Amino acid sequence: MWGVITSFSCLALIDDSFSFIPKWKPSFIKELASEDRCHLNGMAMSEGVPLYVTALGSGNEQQSWRKNLPKGRVLIHVPTGEIILSDLSMPHSPRIYDGKLYMLFSATGEVVCVDTDNGTYDVINELKGFIRGLARCDDYLFICLSRLRKNSSTFKDLPIAEKATSSGVTVVHLPTGAIVARLMYESSVDEIFDIQIIPGMIRPGILNTEGDTYKLALTTPDATYWAAVEKNKK
Repeated sequence: MWGVITSFSCLALIDDSFSFIPKWKPSFIKELASEDRCHLNGMAMSEGVPLYVTALGSGNEQQSWRKNLPKGRVLIHVPTGEIILSDLSMPHSPRIYDGKLYMLFSATGEVVCVDTDNGTYDVINELKGFIRGLARCDDYLFICLSRLRKNSSTFKDLPIAEKATSSGVTVVHLPTGAIVARLMYESSVDEIFDIQIIPGMIRPGILNTEGDTYKLALTTPDATYWAAVEKNKK
């Protein structure tokens, strides 16, 4: 399984042998160190391997990405190491759908489609919030919005900061760019980092082993069941 290791500024394979196995780093990162040098934050996969990554900087010093926010951010082609786009407004969540590259600009709320051949992009819509986390279902993009903390030293001066007052999910119709639905959290959630679509599920849940509930869940290739609980005999 591939993963973005932000602290070490690299892409890595994750298995049961080590915490991670480094496999790729940007050319401007000279050695691996737990210093979050460029804040590598997003990865677009194609045919099971990373094709593009986003980062919030291109420096080789500890947390150098924090300088000059929100500009100076990059989109990198992994196989060649080439920087495709630079001076972006906090790129995040790159995704490849039908051979096209989409990503989010967190600092401006823009959802964009990238022309990787020409190094340009088109804005699909500009949402009124701090966005990160992108998924697609049919002709619809699901985009996460986060509420920014007013005392955040990193994000309080972003162009979108005054508008980023709520969190939730916005649905955009991809062919037209129109907003067709919103789900907002009033108080229980501030930050959302990613989203995934589970087709055919109405009310999915996550079980852990801290309670006994997981023992009642039965799964087969065709269906899922709950075991009947035997009532205490009098």
